[in-house]
Amino acid sequence: MNRLVQSRVARLAACTATVLLTAAAGSGLAFADGMGDKGGKNTGFGPGPVGERTIQPLKNQCATGEPQDLCRNIGVTDGWYEGKDVKFLYTQNFFCDTAVTSGASNGCEVGEKFKNLPPGTASEQFVDPLFIPVPLFSPAPPVQCPTGPCIDHPDNIDLSRLAGALGKPADQLKDVPLPGHDHIIADRNMDRPEWWPVYVVGVTNPESFKEIEKGKDLATLKRLAADPNSGVTAPIPTNVFLWFQTLAGTDASHPVMPIGPIAAGAGSTQGVQHAGLIAGGASALAAAAGTLVWSRRRRSTSAASRAAATATAEN
Repeated sequence: MNRLVQSRVARLAACTATVLLTAAAGSGLAFADGMGDKGGKNTGFGPGPVGERTIQPLKNQCATGEPQDLCRNIGVTDGWYEGKDVKFLYTQNFFCDTAVTSGASNGCEVGEKFKNLPPGTASEQFVDPLFIPVPLFSPAPPVQCPTGPCIDHPDNIDLSRLAGALGKPADQLKDVPLPGHDHIIADRNMDRPEWWPVYVVGVTNPESFKEIEKGKDLATLKRLAADPNSGVTAPIPTNVFLWFQTLAGTDASHPVMPIGPIAAGAGSTQGVQHAGLIAGGASALAAAAGTLVWSRRRRSTSAASRAAATATAEN
C-alpha cells in the first residue's frame, strides 16, 4: 500500500470514528429524553406527557396548576440557596425508588430512605439533597409549591410512617396529596441537572417557619432542628428524587448563562444511557488516531532514509 493510500485510509478511519461517537451520544440523549414516557409505580418514574398540545413552559413557568400534558414535564419553580432566591428548571418527571414499600399509587414514600438510585446515577456521591420545609399549622403560609400539582413533583405520597407525629391514623395517610412546601439546596452542582433526593422538614411553629423563609439556607434549618422547642424536625428521608438544575443568572454570584450545552452532573449517565457505544466510539477514534500517527511516522522515516541516502551518495 503506497503512502497516499495509507494516508487516505487513516483519515477515513478517523472520520468514521467521529461519526460513530456522535451517533452514540445522540442515541443516548434520545433514550434519556423518553425515560419517563412509560412511568408508573412499577418503574419508579412519574408519567411522561401524552397530550399533543403544549405551551411555552419558560414563558408560562408551569410551576403549579398547569396540566402536566401542557407543560410537557418542563417548568420552573422558586428555590433558596445560601440565603438567595434561585430558580429551578425541571425537565423530567420524578422518580420514586420501588424498593421502598409505599401505600401511594405512585410508590412515593416519606419516612424511609431510598435503597436504590435512579437509573443512570453511578453512586450517591453524585446526587445533592433537596430539603423541603413543610408548614404543619393553619392557616398555612404561601409556599413555593402549594398542595396539589407542582411541576415534575408527585401529586400524592404516603405519609403513614409519620402517623404518630401527625396525630392521624396511618390508614388515612397512605395516599394523600403532596403537602405544600418550599425548596432549599446547599449545592448548585455548577447549574447542571441531576437527581435530587428529597428530605422533608416538618415545621409546626409559624415563627420558626418565618425564620426559615428569612434565612433561606440549610444553616437555618440545622440551627432550628437542633432546638427541641423550635417545632422544626430533623430532615426526614424519602424515596423521592426530583430532576432539575439551578438556572444561571438567578442570583448575583451566577450572573450569566454557562457556555456550551446543558450537561448532566458528574457521575451521571442520565443523558448517555448507551455507555458501551460511547466506549466503542472512543476506541475506534483512538485506533484511527494511532493509524494516522503510524502513517505519518512511516512518511517521516521514509523521508529521513532518502535524505540519508542522498547525503551518502554526494559524499
